[in-house]
Amino acid sequence: RMNLYFDLADPSFLPLWIGPGQTAPITPDELREPATDPSITRMRITHDAIPDWPIDIQYHDYTASTTPFPITLGDVLYLIHSSLHRQITHQDWAQLSLSEETAIARAYTRRRKSVPSAAQEQASQGVKRIDYLREKHIFRGLVGTHDEDGFHHWKLIT
Repeated sequence: RMNLYFDLADPSFLPLWIGPGQTAPITPDELREPATDPSITRMRITHDAIPDWPIDIQYHDYTASTTPFPITLGDVLYLIHSSLHRQITHQDWAQLSLSEETAIARAYTRRRKSVPSAAQEQASQGVKRIDYLREKHIFRGLVGTHDEDGFHHWKLIT
């Protein structure tokens, strides 16, 4: 049996299938599969550590098609990863308590040092949303919570 392994702190988008003695990248065909069954076209993803930064995914149907495209596995994984790799603002940092600053700074340092070849580039980009997840940066899944405002709400588990 293969399980999904996705380190959200990695600067590269590289979700993998891992199993006993084997590892394989998720294929482009798998990333094009609908993310849910039944498929949906509007989704909001939140994480308890960063409730003010929801990840909204929705399709705007600009064509005459009566069937909008469903949200795919690739859409979900890529948008979670790209959202978490956005830099925070000085205002975001100023709102932290001293203990939060310390923990997030530690996570930033760990992330920066985890890819030595990209350490300088990562350092120049500063603290990112992923650092707010601290040591919990491995994707564990999504849990449906409720529907509101036309969005299907999901909680990101790390």
